[in-house]
Amino acid sequence: MKEITYQCQNVECGHTFVATLEVSRTVSMSAMPNPEVRIPISSRAFLAAKNQMTLDLATV
Repeated sequence: MKEITYQCQNVECGHTFVATLEVSRTVSMSAMPNPEVRIPISSRAFLAAKNQMTLDLATV
């Protein structure tokens, strides 16, 4: 999760606020995964990764 500060560009307004940015799920698997990082994976990405692993084993 990351906090981002925004400020209105209208000088007369001056509204400043903080928003948060958060990772929801993995859509495409990393080619260099870090085992210490846990991000939920979408069912579509999981199936794609599972199918890729099956294909790799079949060609060995």
